[in-house]
This record gives sequence, C-alpha cells and structure tokens, in this order.
Amino acid sequence: MNEEITFPSGKISLAGTLTVPKSDTPLPCVIMVHGSGAQDRDGNMSGFNTQIFQQISKSLSEQGIASLRYDKRGCGKSEGDFSVAGLSEMVDDACAAIDFLSRQSEKIDSEKIFVLGHSEGAVLAPEIAARREHLAGLVMLCASLRSFEEDAVKNAEVLNRDLEKMTGIKGKLARLFLYSKNPLATMTKLRRKVEKTKAKRVWVSFSRVSTKFYRETFNYDVKAFLKSTKHPILAIGGSKDFQCHPDDTLLIKDISPSPTDVHIIENMDHMLRLQAGESSILSYASSCDTPIVPEVNEILWAWVITQSGLAGR
Repeated sequence: MNEEITFPSGKISLAGTLTVPKSDTPLPCVIMVHGSGAQDRDGNMSGFNTQIFQQISKSLSEQGIASLRYDKRGCGKSEGDFSVAGLSEMVDDACAAIDFLSRQSEKIDSEKIFVLGHSEGAVLAPEIAARREHLAGLVMLCASLRSFEEDAVKNAEVLNRDLEKMTGIKGKLARLFLYSKNPLATMTKLRRKVEKTKAKRVWVSFSRVSTKFYRETFNYDVKAFLKSTKHPILAIGGSKDFQCHPDDTLLIKDISPSPTDVHIIENMDHMLRLQAGESSILSYASSCDTPIVPEVNEILWAWVITQSGLAGR
C-alpha cells in the first residue's frame, strides 16, 4: 500500500511515499536517497524520467519489504529551496527520513532500516550511517569514490565526444553552447569562483546553482566515511557506467572494514539500464524508456532479506 506522508527536516516539511506491504508484523524498510540534481521521489528530474526509485519500491513491495522515497527539498511537494542547498542538507533530510521511519513502530521494524543511495546518494550513504548508527545496512548504487574534479572532467570529455558526433545545425548549436575546450581548466576556475564568492548562487553555464553545493562537493571525501563504516554494505555498479566507474564500486570492499557484497552488472549504465552500444549522456533519454536491469532488484531484495534475518521464510 502506498501512503502519502510528510515529515519534518529542521524548519521545513518534506513529502514522500511510504510503501508498506500487507503484514501482521513490522517490516524491514529501505529509504532511498537521490542522485544529484533537483529530483522528485521517483528519481526524476527535468529532461530525465528515470523512475528508478518507483521501480525499486515496487520490486521491494512484492517481496514484503517496505520503502520510503521522498521529494528533495524544494522539489515536488517538499518545502525548502533546492537552489541554495548543499550536500549537508541532503544528509540532514535523509537523517530526518530515518527518524520518521523509526517512529512508525506498528509498520516498520526500527532495527531493520536500510539506506539506499544512487550516485550522489550512494556517496552520502556512509556519512548518513555515521549519524544514524542503528541502521541495518547501506546500499550503494553506482557510487563514485573520486574527487568532484575528476568526475566532472571525465563527464565533460564524454559529452565532448558525443557532441563531436552530432551533425547538422543541431550539432553546431550544441557544440557552441555545451562543448568544453579545456574541462580541467573550467573546473579549476569554478572551484576558485565558489570558494571566493559570498553569494548563495553562482552562474554555471546557463543556470544559477547553489554555491554551497559546489563548495561542499569539491571538498567531500567519501573514503574518510567508508574507512569507519560499521554497517554491512551492498555495492552495485554497471560495466557501462562512465559517470561513476565500476572500478570505484570494486574499491569499496577494500576501503570499508564492514562486510561488503559487490556486484558489477554487465552492460548496465548509470541509470541502471542495459546499453547494447556505447553509453553516453545522450543515450539516457532513450534508455530510460526501458525498465531498470532486473538483476538490480533481485540482488537488492535478496540482500535485504538476508540482512534482516528473514531468509528461508
């Protein structure tokens, strides 16, 4: 059953969907934490209807596992201002969601709450767990362990490659506005800009974005949190994920002292879809018309059931 809920995070109220299958006893629950950008509770944002969290929630429900997904602050039905928020607010909001679930004792087993993060959410998951030690485990989908500069330069190079393949007037216009001649120099300039300014927002390309987000992202170190992780981890990556390389997913088990299950799914991209050819940013629009890779859901619910002590039920 899907229930529209709201919960407080500091001075604002966040809106989401709590999905709880029929049960006579409290159930394990998975909280979903978004990737970067202004995303709604299903993982959708302008130009990309990924439906990632909606599909995962449905699969978990079919296996008797509850889930909570919510709109980012300032997105969907949630209050707040996304345009001035940083990573710290994203962590605060996830912790508020955990606290809300912990009070749903008739529906949710507070000792079997898991955090699932995708992309940026996966990077933040270890910090969230450090602040809420009663969590049962972490799920890191398509995580990056690299610096923001490294990822941004890599992604810009992929976009440049795609832009060079575009033909006609559309290709010329796209290259005029989107092509980056020197991605590393661009990122170095941006870092200096956000660290120098006192403004809450700065212009990046054609959008005004949160200075706090970029300042915190430039200085974020997920490895420091991973090194002190106390919770079991499920890490899933895709062999065709150019945004968050599968090599990073493989490194998680070497950095974290916690029991870690790692899976690299062949031909899966960053949006958890199969890619027959070369994966690119431009390929996302068409790939998101297809369901996420079934193995993601199968690995996920099987791991949650095992960690919850419900295997063989």
